[in-house]
Amino acid sequence: MSSIDIELLSLYHLDVSSNKVEKTNINITKETIVNYVDSLIKEILDSPNRRLYKFKDGNTQIKSSIPDIIAQKEDYEKLLFHNAERLLDKEVKADAKLQKTLKVQVQRGSLMQIHFKQGENDNILICKVEHDEILNEKSFEIDRGLNTKKKVYKAFLYYLPNDNRHGEIYLNDKNESKYWWDEFLELNQIKTDEENTEKSIDKIISTIASSSRKKEFEFDMTILRNGVVGYYRNNKQFNFSDMLDNLFDDYSPFNKNFPIKRIKEKLNNLTDDSSFDKQFTIIKDKIGKRKKQTIKVGPGLFLKVEEYVNNLDSIFKPYEVQGEHGMLILTDEAYNYAKENAKKNN
Repeated sequence: MSSIDIELLSLYHLDVSSNKVEKTNINITKETIVNYVDSLIKEILDSPNRRLYKFKDGNTQIKSSIPDIIAQKEDYEKLLFHNAERLLDKEVKADAKLQKTLKVQVQRGSLMQIHFKQGENDNILICKVEHDEILNEKSFEIDRGLNTKKKVYKAFLYYLPNDNRHGEIYLNDKNESKYWWDEFLELNQIKTDEENTEKSIDKIISTIASSSRKKEFEFDMTILRNGVVGYYRNNKQFNFSDMLDNLFDDYSPFNKNFPIKRIKEKLNNLTDDSSFDKQFTIIKDKIGKRKKQTIKVGPGLFLKVEEYVNNLDSIFKPYEVQGEHGMLILTDEAYNYAKENAKKNN
C-alpha cells in the first residue's frame, strides 16, 4: 500500500441518549493521531470482509458533500457537521426500534470523516469509531478519547474516480446495518444477497471438492461440506473471515493425509474472487440445492444426507478392526434398523 497523506480529519461524538452532536478537536499533525489513522485505514483496506456498493441516483447528502469537503470550500465544516447530524438522526431512530424489538442498543461511538491521498488519488473514509470516556491521570476529570485497540465498528471507503481509475465504494460492517448503508450513506448493493448466497456457497464447496478427489478422503470431505452448509443455515450474516476461522482453522482431519492445509490456502485465495462479496445477509432459500448430498458407501449402496446434520463427525465414525474397514453410524434410528434387520435374518 502506498503512503497515506491525511488532508482532513474530523471527529464528532454522537450522543444518542441526549440527541446531541459534539465536535472533538484533533491535531492531525501529531504523530499519535497520524499513526492511529494510518493503522485504521490499513485495517480496512486489508480486511477481506468488504462489500461493493454504489451511490443511489440523485443528489444524496453524503455523495453531494464529498467534492466540497475535499476542496475544503468555505462551508465544508458545516457539511461535516450536517453529515454527523444525519447519522445521529438515523441512529436515534434505529436505537428506538432495536430497544423495542430486540432489547439491544445501537453501538455508541463517534463519526470520523477523513480525506486522505495516496499519491495523487483522493479518497474518503467515513467510519463509526469507538470513542471512550477515560479518566485523566493528571486532572482526574473525565475526558473522551479514541480507543486504539477497538478502532472501527463500521466503515465507508470511497476511492474517487479519476483519469486512471473507476470510483469504487467498499463497506466494512459485520452487522450489515441497514441504517448505515441505506439510510445514512444512501447506497445500493451491487450484488444482491441472493446472488451472494448462491455464488459463495458454490465456490466454497467446489473449492473443497476440487482440492482432493481421492476416495480415502471422502469422509473428511463430507464433514467439511456439512459444516459449510451448517454455517449458512445457522448464521444470518456471512462473514468470510469468520467462516474460515470457525470451520477450517481448528479442523482435525480423520485421515492424517487429508490436505487441509492446501484447502485453506485455496479458500484464502477466494478473497480476491470478485464473483461474490465477502460480507452479506444469507438468504436461506438459496442454500437448498447444496443441502443434499449422496455418498457412495459400497457397490449399489448409497447414503443420502438431505439436510445439514448437527455434529455429523460424532455420528459418522470410521471403523477399522483386524484389517476390516467401514463406517459406524451412531444414531438410535440406525441402531434400531440394524437390530430389527438382524432379528429378521436370524
